Amino acid sequence: MKKQTILCLLLFLHFLTRSQVEKNMTAKFTFNEGKAVNEVNGNMAKPVGVLFVDDRFGNPRSACYMHGSPGSYLNLGNNPDLKFTKGTISLWVKIDIAMQAGAGYQFNPILLTKNGESDDFYEAYAIAYDFKVEKIVTATSLSGELQVVLNSANTFTLNQWHHIAISFDNERLRFYFDGKKESSIAKNFETVYSKTDSVMVGNSANQKNARYLCGAVDDILFFNRVLSDEEVERLFKSPNPNRFSLFLAWLYKILALVVFVLILVWFILRRYKKALTLQQQKNELMAHLNELETKAIRTQMNPHFIFNALNTLQRFILEEDIPKANSYLIRFSKLLRKLLESSSAESINLKEEIEIIKNYIEIEKLRFSSSFEFNIECNLPHPEKVHIPFMLVQPFVENAIWHGLLAKKDLRILSIRFELYNNQSILCRVEDNGVGRKYSLMRHDPFKKKSMALDFTKQRLEILQKSNGIPCSYTIIDKTDSEGLSAGTLVEIIIPILKPNDKGHTN
Repeated sequence: MKKQTILCLLLFLHFLTRSQVEKNMTAKFTFNEGKAVNEVNGNMAKPVGVLFVDDRFGNPRSACYMHGSPGSYLNLGNNPDLKFTKGTISLWVKIDIAMQAGAGYQFNPILLTKNGESDDFYEAYAIAYDFKVEKIVTATSLSGELQVVLNSANTFTLNQWHHIAISFDNERLRFYFDGKKESSIAKNFETVYSKTDSVMVGNSANQKNARYLCGAVDDILFFNRVLSDEEVERLFKSPNPNRFSLFLAWLYKILALVVFVLILVWFILRRYKKALTLQQQKNELMAHLNELETKAIRTQMNPHFIFNALNTLQRFILEEDIPKANSYLIRFSKLLRKLLESSSAESINLKEEIEIIKNYIEIEKLRFSSSFEFNIECNLPHPEKVHIPFMLVQPFVENAIWHGLLAKKDLRILSIRFELYNNQSILCRVEDNGVGRKYSLMRHDPFKKKSMALDFTKQRLEILQKSNGIPCSYTIIDKTDSEGLSAGTLVEIIIPILKPNDKGHTN
């Protein structure tokens, strides 16, 4: 808090002293943004053949550069605010080349205006570079018999920015170089001005004494009062006027960077949260799917099925049909082993799934004394490399046998076919030539029971579609013959192809 108070106080003092220095300022040319305008009253200067270049602080297009030729100069205008009998002129100049081309006095004009029409001793006030002695010279004249001249104490260094100021009244002319007063001389006359002549920068505007400036000027200030030595020194030490703009520019860049980082963090967190939500939903779906699969397995391995299978085995033993009993027991044990081995995995390869279905059908065929025929066809070249959800087809096969084929009297055929549906799915067709669904519902069926496995299968397919994004479903088609009578049932199942990981689980 204490540091903030001190900073505010310093800023206040800075603006206070600055306002005191700028008191009675009549003209101000800073050339910022390449504009030659008097910032006090808005009057425009006339730049001819000039460039706007970097100033001493490096601000772009904030100083006026003249090329040292007749067609390159700056006309500040013929205004009363530039011509006073008592005042101060302050400017910055950087001379690149001492231009010896021209005629007359051996100087390069920096700033001057005339006192009349004469070709000699015509300076109402003038600031120039004397390339013969390599010094800055300032002069004011009333006539050929009354001229006051001051030279800088040391030689002027080219290609460097220097601050020059002059002040005068009726009594004295004062000269300042880089903030320090170098000399002062008695004047003892009132400055007069030509009514038609402008204040020129970089051009003498005189045929007899035709000279030019090759260099840059900046911050040309006019005051209608004589500044104190301290005020001139403060002008020399004036900081970069755009320092706050630079600070604000950096502040804006930092704020933009902070906003960008915040937006990026928000976007990443949003993506992470969305991914986390999707993963949670997927985990919930997979948990539900595992639950449905467990229920489906329990339904398929229900006590009713096991009880009937054991009764069939007992019947074969009582009838002393040992070969059938042995064959039945082998197939039943293989089915149980496969079911138990595959129950912990979320997927199974198509070859193993077909083997489980085949074992199941063989057991049912033995139970019902080979009363139906079946065939399983797979058109996929490498079924062992194709992974699908575990035990999706068996419930449809069970329905085809129990509710379609067993109620039929003559030839009974069950056909199962696997083929590629697209690059994400396979198509399984389970077809029988049984009595059809309508007759099965109408008749008194001793094997009839509510097929919970089909309900579970439907839910499993819905969840698989949500979790993997692969469309999957099943369709039941009632077949009819030419007379419109039932000719059996066809079930088409679109099964998604899964990608197992190293542990046998799907991604």
